[in-house]
Amino acid sequence: MKLGLISKYKVTRKTDIGYMINDDSGEYFLHNNECNHQNIKVGDIVSAFLFIDKKKRVAATLNIPKITLDQGNLCEVVGVDNAGVFVNIGISRDILLSSDDLIDGKWPIVGDKVCCKLHRRGDNLFIRLLNKQEIIELQKGNDLEVGKKYPGHVYRITKEGINIVEEEGFNIIFVYYKNLRKSYRIGEKVEVKIINKNSDDYSGTLIAQKELLIKDDAQVIYDYLVSHNGTMPFSSKTSPELIYKVFKMSKAAFKRALGNLYKQEKVLLFDDKTILNRGEKNEN
Repeated sequence: MKLGLISKYKVTRKTDIGYMINDDSGEYFLHNNECNHQNIKVGDIVSAFLFIDKKKRVAATLNIPKITLDQGNLCEVVGVDNAGVFVNIGISRDILLSSDDLIDGKWPIVGDKVCCKLHRRGDNLFIRLLNKQEIIELQKGNDLEVGKKYPGHVYRITKEGINIVEEEGFNIIFVYYKNLRKSYRIGEKVEVKIINKNSDDYSGTLIAQKELLIKDDAQVIYDYLVSHNGTMPFSSKTSPELIYKVFKMSKAAFKRALGNLYKQEKVLLFDDKTILNRGEKNEN
């Protein structure tokens, strides 16, 4: 049985609600709703995909899925529950990406896209995330331009940073953790700026322009102060490691943001702490 694959089948007979098709391995049911508007008749040879329907039966469809056991692609997450996330592969049944294959706290949400293919376990089909080599095999040969931004989706998360697959050509972009501004999840859509071309991938950054970044960083610090009763034990003297751990920004960025807040008279600066200025100006 060629479960999870597209193959050729012969239409052998018509039923009240569909057709029976077969090949050397067996006979399978093709519902009228799965005929993809094709006008088929007994004796025709059709290209069909075998899957497990909602009643746990092997069924056939003439709708071409975005992924198979041997073909990967980006597919959209359409549901989430305790078992994992459900992915739309272009057929009538969504397929599960099991919680066993996901990182706690980094699960995709509805609308995210995962780079994946199908995986067979017994007589059922599941989603499997692709590795770097499998993504490279999908690439279309388009080069990315250094300095430009490209849309993509996070496909791997490590302590060193995140890996992104570019939407259009499946180019791989690595973003070092110091070039991140927040925590990301698998499948999350990002717009990444290319900073270097490597032998088989690219390096990128998710840090915005300095002027915008200073404003964003200042807001992060301000929000932290508000949520901590207007005081924090961090200042320009705090170690870079502690600043990054708490605020996910470099010490230089932290000092620029503090300077921005001080200039607006929103904070009072001390060697060992920073305090919210309760008499601050109402200035954006």
